[in-house]
Amino acid sequence: MATNCDSSSDVISELPADVKEIILERLPTRDAARTAILSTRWRDVWSGQGRIVVDWDFLQCVERCEGDKSAAFVNMINDILLRHAGPVKKFTLCPLSDLMLQQSDLDRWLLFLSRNGIQELKIFLNCCEPNYEYKLPYCILSCQTITQLILGYFSFYLPIKACSIFSNLTSLVFNFVQFSDKLNGIVYTIPNLEKVEFYICSGISNFEIRVPKLETLSIIFSAQAIELRWFAFHLKAIKTLCLSQFFLQGEDFVLAALMFPIAINLQVIKLYALNFANEKQFTIALQLLKNSPNLCELEITASHLIYLSDGERLPEDYGCIIDQDLKMLHTLKIKRFMGSELQMFFVKMLLSKSPTLEKVVIQGTDDLNPSMALKISRELLRFPRASPKAQVVYLDYNLGYGVVGSPDF
Repeated sequence: MATNCDSSSDVISELPADVKEIILERLPTRDAARTAILSTRWRDVWSGQGRIVVDWDFLQCVERCEGDKSAAFVNMINDILLRHAGPVKKFTLCPLSDLMLQQSDLDRWLLFLSRNGIQELKIFLNCCEPNYEYKLPYCILSCQTITQLILGYFSFYLPIKACSIFSNLTSLVFNFVQFSDKLNGIVYTIPNLEKVEFYICSGISNFEIRVPKLETLSIIFSAQAIELRWFAFHLKAIKTLCLSQFFLQGEDFVLAALMFPIAINLQVIKLYALNFANEKQFTIALQLLKNSPNLCELEITASHLIYLSDGERLPEDYGCIIDQDLKMLHTLKIKRFMGSELQMFFVKMLLSKSPTLEKVVIQGTDDLNPSMALKISRELLRFPRASPKAQVVYLDYNLGYGVVGSPDF
């Protein structure tokens, strides 16, 4: 049966509103906004879209503006929010340029979002003024809908003694955030937080929090040493710990490490940029292993600086440096493995102290020649193992091959 087709019909515009919204969510904000101009059928969909991303792609529009680009940027954000209808569930603001925002502009936008159902919020402001720091307004701290929050380049200062903040937040990430000394003495309860991450932050110990549901703690490239008291309090509760170039306050770091509590719930430890030859880092790593009786997975990315300094030597009792078995450890992964004497002894010790170990993956570095990689793999395979199920895999970084085997007892 013949049908008449209107060549001017717009099939896409006839799609259901929820399908249109999914399409717009997958477009850059700049392109999604254009649909409201090009078609009246898409205007309501754009104005009610629940996801707004302001990133480098969006800023290309601002770069073409004449005059004050910071003012043009602020006006564009104001216009988007003013015309928006319905909740904004996801909002990302990552300009990553030399644009200068005023605190009042940021406060106004965040107040709007806190009143319009924001659930996932990412604010990463790389300010061009070195001494200028943004403060998080109280409207976000008290927001009932937000569940995920990522903050970059903020000064965290809260003079208000609120008993509870972020009431429904489950994930919290800080990037380049400074925690003010004025936070000392104020304890904040975050009742539903499960994961908190600190990347290149300072004053972390000033952020006193009570987190009954916390499971994952990450401290990556801490800008300052952290108080043992603060660290020990959270170590007792968490299940996953991620550390990189981590130090505790105080000169007697050995004594501080010995004061670690028993981390009864800790199951996964990930150590990044671990310098095996650095006494402070290595002591903390060993003490974490000793005090984690239920550790199941250990993942280490070694630092380039792995060799012992002049005058240093391995302790005679190195093989017994961990005197108890790691009875629950079943997975061991080490990346950037150079095969130094210290690293080889470390692996040998873990193999001898882990009766339930099943998977051991060792990956070399990009500057190991094939003959050295083969020598390392052969030596690793000769180490005795407490677990009959332990399988050792050595991955050569350059050639991509793996060596798998069992020792001959």
